[in-house]
Amino acid sequence: MTEYITPLPGVLAFALEAAVNRVLQLDMESPARVKKLEGRLLQLNLEGLGITLFFTFRHGVVRVRLEAEGTPDTVISGTPVALFSMAEPEEADWDLPDSKVQINGDASLARDLERIFSKLEPDWEGPLAGMFGDVAGQQLAQGLRQGAETARETARSARKVVSDIIKDRRS
Repeated sequence: MTEYITPLPGVLAFALEAAVNRVLQLDMESPARVKKLEGRLLQLNLEGLGITLFFTFRHGVVRVRLEAEGTPDTVISGTPVALFSMAEPEEADWDLPDSKVQINGDASLARDLERIFSKLEPDWEGPLAGMFGDVAGQQLAQGLRQGAETARETARSARKVVSDIIKDRRS
């Protein structure tokens, strides 16, 4: 068991678990997809932070912990930047020095997780309409979708700029 001197890893695990499960709950198909991963164990090593997280899957829910029993089926290691780049693999520049992600063990678990998240179609309007009314809920949901797309475009642009700068410095 890894001993951490700050509560940050535990807070990260708790927040990540809550966020992942909340988004998965907004998509009607996700719990069934997650159930197919039941009994599997994923270890995620956040390089540069010295944090290791363990993901388990049970009853259509993802659990994120700082320790786990058993041997992981899959171990994914990488810097947070490299791991976030995996969210848009067609946009990622794997030639950057800090962009290495290593997957050991059963790569099908990593592939299955990527498929779950790539097929997400969260229903933002339902919960927002329940809180703010139909018209405001629909407008807020549209704003969230547009904001998420803008954030993705900004991240792509930032990655490209950083990649270009690093490539120019190598030349």
